[in-house]
Amino acid sequence: MTLHLRRFLVLLLLILAPLPVAARPAWACSCAENSDPLGRSETAFVGVAEDVDEPWFGNEVEVRFAVESVLKGEAGDSVTLITMKDSASCGYEFVAGGRYRVFETGGETNLCDGNELLSEGHATGGEDRTLIFWGGTALVLLLVAGGVTWLIRKS
Repeated sequence: MTLHLRRFLVLLLLILAPLPVAARPAWACSCAENSDPLGRSETAFVGVAEDVDEPWFGNEVEVRFAVESVLKGEAGDSVTLITMKDSASCGYEFVAGGRYRVFETGGETNLCDGNELLSEGHATGGEDRTLIFWGGTALVLLLVAGGVTWLIRKS
């Protein structure tokens, strides 16, 4: 392999290496129904989001609520629901400490269900995950660049 071809391949690797890390799937969410959210849901309650567990990988977010009052169906003192991570895939963005009116069906809730923020909470953890993600991406790029530099010097 010639030196020019090797350098071209190394440069191509450096350019393409971060793409799988940075790429996210494209989704589309469209809420066409305008019917009564209470009528469509299995359970409805007012509660405080105690824990919002966002996944490192995947798209499902697990949210645990402390139930204050039940509007429809049966709910205990605590309810855990699944929603999607991104609003583009119809996920509802719950914030820990926030007080919500929540409508669920089958243990899940989404952007189209009519959930309503009643009072603000405080964000926890999202900023830390973003920092870790970009720090890890930078580390991978440094390792690739170091390996490429070693290969070029060796040849």
